[in-house]
Amino acid sequence: MEIRDFAIQILSADRLEDKLFCPAVLTDYSPGPALLWKEPVRPPGMGFEKHTRRDKLPRVKEMNNPDKRAVCLHRFAGHELLAVEIMAYALLAFPETPPHFRKGVLHTLKEEQEHVRRYQKRLQDLGVQFGDLPLYRHFWAYVPHLTTPLRYISTLSLTFEMANLDFAPFYGAVFAENGDLLSSQLMEGIFEDEIKHVSFGCRWLKNFKKTSESNWKTWRESLPPLLHPARAKGPQFYPDHRLLAGLDPEWIEHLKTHS
Repeated sequence: MEIRDFAIQILSADRLEDKLFCPAVLTDYSPGPALLWKEPVRPPGMGFEKHTRRDKLPRVKEMNNPDKRAVCLHRFAGHELLAVEIMAYALLAFPETPPHFRKGVLHTLKEEQEHVRRYQKRLQDLGVQFGDLPLYRHFWAYVPHLTTPLRYISTLSLTFEMANLDFAPFYGAVFAENGDLLSSQLMEGIFEDEIKHVSFGCRWLKNFKKTSESNWKTWRESLPPLLHPARAKGPQFYPDHRLLAGLDPEWIEHLKTHS
């Protein structure tokens, strides 16, 4: 299957299994012209709902309740599905990018599909089907601003995925403290993949940016107008995780000061 057709399948599928299906062989002989997708088709019952202040994640002190842990895992699964769809969008929107960039986006997309499957399995263990709880537009709201590959990696790889360098280990520890070792191990696996995903974004930001500009300045100026740098952080900031992913100390120091 051509990568273009694969991406279209993901964005047009009305069954979750089709969004998570990946053929054994994918080719990129015909990237085709740029194709912009307004909004992904979703399976029945998994459409975007309006997010309100009441829809915050459960508090940490509630994590002794398995139903509350399931709410967190369901939200995280929703984020992973959005990432799959936005990566499919990037493969259609930027057909002219270097082959290695496209292969990197494709590889990351496959890992995000696997993340959804892992969350889906853990939710089933907790008695919840993926889609039983509300799912939100969230990351997709920024898609109209992803007009260049640099803006794409700055927003997805280096903001939302970077935040998972904090969220995944934080909630992994919280789940472990409440005796849920399976959910904690799930978050550990997600974290290990996110290190690679942020590293991919770092490498390509350096390739795309002006030589005279710092990595921090390029990233900051490539973000959508309403996306604050603090969105690249979680409830607890882990500088060492960003060093592992390839961020330079200046970038990390600037990010640490944003709240």
